[in-house]
Amino acid sequence: MSWRGNLPAACWDAHEASAIIPVEAESTSDGVFLATHSTIPITQRDQVDSARGGAVVDEQALLRAVQDQPADQPIIPILGKSGTGKSHLVRWLRAHLETKESTRLIFVPKHRMSLRGILELILEHASGERADELRTKVATAVDAAADEKTAQLKLRNALAVNIETRGNRTDGSPEEIELRSYLASPGGLPALFGDDVFRSRLLDQNGPIARLVREKLSGKGDEDKEDAFGFTPDDLNLSVDDVNRAGQAAREVAGALTSEHSFRELAAKMINEQLGPSVSEVFGVGGDDLKQILVDVRVELDKQGLELLVLIEDFSIFQGIQGGLIDAITLISTEAQKLCPMRVVMAVTTGYFINQMPETVYTRTYRVFDLDLPDGMNASFQPTGFASRYLNAVRVGASELDAAHAREEEVPNACEQCPVNAACHSSFGQVDGYGLFPFNQAALDRAIKSHSTDGSFVARNVLTRVLRPVLHRDQAEINNGRFPSEGFANDFRGGASDRLTNIEDQFKLRSPGDEELSERRIRLVRFWGSGPGAENLAPTIHDAFDVTPIDDLGDARPPTPDSRPTLPTKPSATSTPTPQPVAPDPPLVKAVDGWLATGNILQGEINDLRNIVFQAVRQRLAFEDGYGGDSLWGNDKALAPGFEAKMVEFSQAKIADAVLPMDRSNPDDMRALRALAWANHKNNWADVPDGERLQRLTETAIDRWASRVGIKLLPPQRPDNDTELARLVEVLLSIARGLGIADAFKSDTTSRIRAMFAPVPDRPDLESRAGLRALHSFLEEGARSGSTVTRVGRGQLQQRLLRHASFSQGSGKPLALDLSKVAKVVRSGVTGAPWPASTPDLIRSSVSTIEARLASIDSLHAEASNLVPDLSDLGGELADVASELLVLVNERAAAGALPGGINPAELQAAVKSVKPGDQRKVEAAFAELSRWDQLTHDEKLKVLNGDWDEPARRVGAWLQMARQTVRLLEHSLDNGSPSDVQREYAEARDQLVADLTAMADSICPPACDDSSGAEELA
Repeated sequence: MSWRGNLPAACWDAHEASAIIPVEAESTSDGVFLATHSTIPITQRDQVDSARGGAVVDEQALLRAVQDQPADQPIIPILGKSGTGKSHLVRWLRAHLETKESTRLIFVPKHRMSLRGILELILEHASGERADELRTKVATAVDAAADEKTAQLKLRNALAVNIETRGNRTDGSPEEIELRSYLASPGGLPALFGDDVFRSRLLDQNGPIARLVREKLSGKGDEDKEDAFGFTPDDLNLSVDDVNRAGQAAREVAGALTSEHSFRELAAKMINEQLGPSVSEVFGVGGDDLKQILVDVRVELDKQGLELLVLIEDFSIFQGIQGGLIDAITLISTEAQKLCPMRVVMAVTTGYFINQMPETVYTRTYRVFDLDLPDGMNASFQPTGFASRYLNAVRVGASELDAAHAREEEVPNACEQCPVNAACHSSFGQVDGYGLFPFNQAALDRAIKSHSTDGSFVARNVLTRVLRPVLHRDQAEINNGRFPSEGFANDFRGGASDRLTNIEDQFKLRSPGDEELSERRIRLVRFWGSGPGAENLAPTIHDAFDVTPIDDLGDARPPTPDSRPTLPTKPSATSTPTPQPVAPDPPLVKAVDGWLATGNILQGEINDLRNIVFQAVRQRLAFEDGYGGDSLWGNDKALAPGFEAKMVEFSQAKIADAVLPMDRSNPDDMRALRALAWANHKNNWADVPDGERLQRLTETAIDRWASRVGIKLLPPQRPDNDTELARLVEVLLSIARGLGIADAFKSDTTSRIRAMFAPVPDRPDLESRAGLRALHSFLEEGARSGSTVTRVGRGQLQQRLLRHASFSQGSGKPLALDLSKVAKVVRSGVTGAPWPASTPDLIRSSVSTIEARLASIDSLHAEASNLVPDLSDLGGELADVASELLVLVNERAAAGALPGGINPAELQAAVKSVKPGDQRKVEAAFAELSRWDQLTHDEKLKVLNGDWDEPARRVGAWLQMARQTVRLLEHSLDNGSPSDVQREYAEARDQLVADLTAMADSICPPACDDSSGAEELA
């Protein structure tokens, strides 16, 4: 069951994402294209040379401009950066343009359109001997250079020759003229192009020569940029491993280019000036040929009383022959040469249009339509409206969209058939009735922001980097309750880098013992949340992603449904919801947050935090904690190396061997560090947010830090035999085992010493273990009769041990634990040593009582055994058995024959709660408890304190429900109406009974194979 009932949690097919959201608009069908089209704001200008002003219009204005375009102004450019939707707009125009019968349309797509393909598109409208000659010339010329490697070498050679023969200029500054002369000389760029050592760099497969050749032979690929291919200064920052093998001239010019950026800029400019002529030479077809083709076509169409309309998705594909195209477009009909009217709508990047178009283009331009709105031009834009149409299209599917388009019906809305429509739209949001799930506005804005380099809205990035990855990759994650995934968070991290940065907010969102759920909840609030800190979101959002909310945590208000239509708007920077103003965190608190988020922290901030931690730990290093009094830490080398602030280590590469490491991966230490920064800023805990709780946490951390410092630095003392010390070590280790401290069961000396002073493990899972809880309480706490102590507990015994194994200065009080002395006793393994006469009676009697209590643990065996289910007859992996049982239940439910008392949802929830590893823990515990009499005393304590309680509870709950389900199914099959069963389910019943019998055998051990179930049902 999901939040959508019996339907999957995700309401789309992942494979539809690739079909609906391709790289380029021309890749989709008309039905998909029109279903996903959104109106976007466009700046319309009447003057080409003005980058300011103009009016904000929509695509209908472009359509009207093409229809009203005068013959003497034949050019309409559509400008914009790469990915802003120019190709989409050309396709929309092509779909909506109602041409006259007298109009001949040529559409030039941007991808997979080779040089030969471009010319043949135009030649389709030409006839006669001249056209046939041109067809032959095009085919022959391109076929002659059809091999990419040959074409690359020819283009390299042609560039070298053309630079040498045409690269000099007489205009420009004296310095530029001189530099041009050097670069165009035989020892300049021609030497570099002709050198075999630099050949691999110049002919690199991602370089301009190789890319340009591929375009002319095969057309641009999906991965290619919209800008014209050409050399950049970076292409000429040349270095090779074996430069000494290069010629002298090539080495000199390469060195000069590498050392000066402005020199590389001039060299790139000179190379690009010769790209056009060189392309014409290599491929045998130049701008003059294209011009002649178009002129012939215009002459022929004029004779027929026709006009020519050319739609170009990317003008840069005409690189090398663009001059001929421009000449043909701008050529005016005369009495001597009558030409048909010719109009051109071309998508072109703004930089190419401004920097590489001749002046004649500007004078013959009718209108400019620019997708990059100037700064200061207001036009609201809803990314949600843009995205919602694609989200709906993916839900509906390409086939259904095409069918609706063929029937001339409106675009279907998948949300109208969804059982959770209202709840989904009120929680996740919607635009024009199209839901935003799995996003809401905040999550979508942050995802878009993460892939926006300058804050602008780039349609292609939103589609290919935001919508398609989530809808394709994360669909399974949503269905399987693993969303928001780590991949989602990594992909869009930059859009939410300012969210939930402090560890306290993250801690509030954690579920103890479930790290995976905790991380998903943090991601959910970070991307979908609207408040400044930890919060619960709308319940529907939590249900949809199977992320339970946190009790007693503030709830977010659901977003107001947005039913407004998507208006023509400016593709501007996306913005996340503005949080309510909150007091800024102190600088050192921000430093800790920044360090946790990015790993970066300033040295001055490290020094300040070090001093704070140092002072807190130094004050705690007292005898009562087992680590010595304050006088020990005066850097007196005669006693021990001193504790200094620099020993508080922040470098993660050095923490393994540090005296006191600040480990970024340890949340408890980081929370304490952040809290100390707050308290240092406020000079008290009362004014720190949530100060009482943070003070308790910090005190525990300081104790832990002080313990580590003491272990690292306290000096040893000459060992001395002490029988009371031996008995104290023995009983404290026994107590540690009775409390389930893991180190106490280890054999090495260090672990055992640590166990004697280790904190007691927090075991909230012992609710049903009254006997074990009583034992723990007995071992930890002493006993009193009024004001008189009648029995000491673990803490007093630890203090007594310290008085027998510590350092002192002169006749002063003990200062520090003598690790060497304690280690010797631990290693000796002495047991049952006699008490010396000096030992107080209270200590002797208390130890005797504790040892007697620890010896009588057999009574706890039954308590533990009753909680651990026997899985020996399960017949295989629990997950497999549970899956088979669910199949049987679902088959009976589908047949309408599910007995009363069986709840498939509860059965599925019970098995879902069983975690990986639970079965192994339960089986191991059962095996140990089954051979109780063969276990040593320590082994008994270890199994009693094992972490199997929660696994046993989860497995037992499922097992009980499974057994009851099996009994009910067996009874139902045995007592069913023979006529009904034989008539409707004869064949299925036989198989079901066989499967059920096997299932019962695998689940129920012999002890449960009785008639109690049948008697209860009778």
